[in-house]
Amino acid sequence: MRWKSTRALAGLKARVCCFFCPKVYSKSPSPISRRGTFCVPQKGGDVISLVQRGLLLLALVGVLAVAVACEDGGGEPTPKASPTVLAAVQVPYPQSIVDTVGREVTMEAQPQRIASLSPAATEILFAIGAGDQVIAVDMYSNYPEEATTRQQLDAFQPNLEAIAGVGPDLVLLFYDPEELSDSLERLGITTAVLGSIEETPESVEAVFDQIRLLGQMTDHVQEAEDLVAEMQDRVDAIEEALADVEQGPRIFHEVDAMLYTAAPDSFVGGLYKILKAQNIAAGTDQPFPQLSQEVIIERDPEVIILADGGYGESPDTVKGRPGWGNISAVRNDRIFVIDPDIVSRPGPRCVEALEALAAYLYPERFE
Repeated sequence: MRWKSTRALAGLKARVCCFFCPKVYSKSPSPISRRGTFCVPQKGGDVISLVQRGLLLLALVGVLAVAVACEDGGGEPTPKASPTVLAAVQVPYPQSIVDTVGREVTMEAQPQRIASLSPAATEILFAIGAGDQVIAVDMYSNYPEEATTRQQLDAFQPNLEAIAGVGPDLVLLFYDPEELSDSLERLGITTAVLGSIEETPESVEAVFDQIRLLGQMTDHVQEAEDLVAEMQDRVDAIEEALADVEQGPRIFHEVDAMLYTAAPDSFVGGLYKILKAQNIAAGTDQPFPQLSQEVIIERDPEVIILADGGYGESPDTVKGRPGWGNISAVRNDRIFVIDPDIVSRPGPRCVEALEALAAYLYPERFE
């Protein structure tokens, strides 16, 4: 049984390929919803963060340890608790989350057989130590290398029988063609949609939310928090280095040779906002608009970033384009190629992309 959605097939590569390949022609992904958070609905309507409960438990453990140490009045303090105390703080099951399309998803136990049909989710799972729980991935999940050893599934034209055939206890989708999630649920397979076409993360902060969510779902809360903290430190270092910059250089981010680009209202554009760059696609009504050569030449980008190097574009091909010789980026040899995967996937490597872009835009500040 093939699940083919007209929207998925006719416009999918034109709208979501930014998460798989450098060709992006999408409509604007709206900001990530407050949904998709790792909260458990409580009776009476309250929602309590499981991470907050875990941290509270750790705090109580610390208080009890101090109390025991001081009980004998000034005696030798009790040796510090072993780091394995963290391992004892486990996610309680069953647990419920609300995914990014508003579906309540309940997991009865820690998932052990995850099918990830999202390259970004796959990268996150391996980064937080949940890779051993992943049994299948989509065909674009090419990082880390270990992910390529898993059975591959088609995320663009998902096959219900093929997905069910790998025996997953949790399926992660980046979009939901023809209510595939409901069909999987009817087969008894827990399914979560972590980023619809309209609700993909638009910021690094939203990526942090996704990391925490997957950490909660897979019982890797501490690893997720550690990853977020490490990523946040790297973002903070960049922002600190640019604290005195009022306005960065003009940039043109090339998605493909048809001159599609990433406007400010996109995940890629959000990275340039952090870097205070002047995006020449500002003012367009789409996140990935197509610009004309005349507009690009007129707006005179000072830096050109090529996300289509894998498709034959290079600084030399750009320099050879008719009329581009007077563009500042061409005259000053400031044309750079970047890996489209790290710059477009809302996963752990987006900070790596941010660091690379910072070095391209501000070589004197980032060596």
